[in-house]
Amino acid sequence: MKTSASPAAGQSRSIAQRLLASSAVARILRNLYRWTHSRALRHNQVLWPLLRIERDDLGRLARCALRWGVTPVQTAFSSIRRPAGDVAHLILSGPSVADIGYSELDLPAVMGVNGSIALRRCHPHLRFSYYAMLDAGFVSRRRDLVADVLAQDLLLFVTPEVLRGIAQLFSPGDVRCRIAVFEEVHQRAYQPRAQPEQLARTLRGDLDLVLFDAHAPVHPLGFSLDPARGLFGGGTVAYSALQLLVWLGFRTLYLHGLDLRGASTSPRFYESADARLPSALDRQFDSHIEPAFRGASRLLGLRGLRIYNLSPDSALDESVFPKRHWTTLKRHALPS
Repeated sequence: MKTSASPAAGQSRSIAQRLLASSAVARILRNLYRWTHSRALRHNQVLWPLLRIERDDLGRLARCALRWGVTPVQTAFSSIRRPAGDVAHLILSGPSVADIGYSELDLPAVMGVNGSIALRRCHPHLRFSYYAMLDAGFVSRRRDLVADVLAQDLLLFVTPEVLRGIAQLFSPGDVRCRIAVFEEVHQRAYQPRAQPEQLARTLRGDLDLVLFDAHAPVHPLGFSLDPARGLFGGGTVAYSALQLLVWLGFRTLYLHGLDLRGASTSPRFYESADARLPSALDRQFDSHIEPAFRGASRLLGLRGLRIYNLSPDSALDESVFPKRHWTTLKRHALPS
């Protein structure tokens, strides 16, 4: 099984792809886009002009395709088989993940995000069934970890921006996982960013796209029960992953590494102190992240879901998700 892109794979990319991947060309295109498009379309600058978007009759994202080169095959949400199991584990990137004894755990269904795959280097028995990425910068800066994800037999959920990055940096032969593409409700691909009043009118009474606060700072707050129609951004990929797991049908969820504390100074579990990627978690926690998870907690509690936070020092307190110690999940552990 491959774990990184080979030189031959890189050579198979088209000249246009390699040209568009250069930082100088990307900068020129970004500036050109800003000069020729309104601020409401600014979020599309990463996609233009490489990615072509196709939608179905209901306006849902149907397919993304490179204008030049080969695009990874995508899986439609309608064809995704939902598992029969009740319990799932969401492994995030907080430092507390390093304190969990994964060799002592049997995890039936696992979703990872961004660099979670690094756990397999210490715990090769750990299998990810699902994965989520929404940060195109992570794809370019941690290509080694992205290559490890692409080489797995799993279902990878990505944004169009991440799909573009994968298509530019990897060849089809490097992609062994299945890929499903989602977008965020308030900033859809190649469409103007939704204004709060417009979003409030559109989603009033919607049972699948549940709006908490259209006027919240940073992004509107809400929770999606139908990712095919889009997800709400919660300031962290953990929030996107939570929406996906709920849609997949799991009723009991365990959140690993949801620390959300000291992210600007503490490295992720797979990073070193002198080689950290930047994080906006600290800056957005009070205004966006905490209110999003609190709203999700109320909504999911009413729907009978049980969600446990395995991070003992998480910035989210017990009133959002009750905390459990990872040892309660050990084989033959007594229920607490």
